[in-house]
Amino acid sequence: MERRAIVTGASSGIGRETVRELAKEGWRVLAVARREERLRALREEFADQIQTHVCDVTGEGAAEAVLAAANEQLGGIDLLVNNAGTSWVGQFADMPVADLDRVFNLNVRALMRLCQAAIPSLEASGRGQIINVASVAGHLPMSSLAAYCSSKAAVIMFSNVLAKELSPRGIRVNVLSPTGTDTEIFEKCGVTVDPVHLVPAPDMARLVVVMTQLPEGVDLGEVVTQKRLSP
Repeated sequence: MERRAIVTGASSGIGRETVRELAKEGWRVLAVARREERLRALREEFADQIQTHVCDVTGEGAAEAVLAAANEQLGGIDLLVNNAGTSWVGQFADMPVADLDRVFNLNVRALMRLCQAAIPSLEASGRGQIINVASVAGHLPMSSLAAYCSSKAAVIMFSNVLAKELSPRGIRVNVLSPTGTDTEIFEKCGVTVDPVHLVPAPDMARLVVVMTQLPEGVDLGEVVTQKRLSP
């Protein structure tokens, strides 16, 4: 049976690797991101399985446009992976309001709107699933990451509530909370982290695939990850 997914933040990091991992498993995927050239390169890897939609998911009407593209190009969806996210590093007292809005608009509001817009298609699937990518930061108060930690905590609580609301409609909702992962987010925030302390993005993406393979009637709720220490 054909399986169809939307993955946001698909031009890099966990999102890009999730698209690859799902495609390897036979899924047809709508890869959503702003960077068209990267989406084009991704599509060329799996021409028969990956469709693309260039979009800023925080834009007005973006959620509806993404679902319309999925319905047109995939014929519906069985899975929504909300992965797009951003951060800002520094003392909260110094945080510009524009950056505060940017973090919450992408990490929380856009994610919620995509979930809302996807409900009819996921219910029609009969096996619909939402996987929201949060972070271990949603549980850990980290200095210089007040907005990021708060936004990810919001994602976790929203997902827990949504899981209760959508269970009677046959839609499962789970959360993946990555630990530090080797993605572009550190570079964008001007932070240097030794890669030895980070999980490779393909490994984290593989967990998304695992979360799509849960036995019927079993949910994880949230997968909280940690870096495995080498011997």
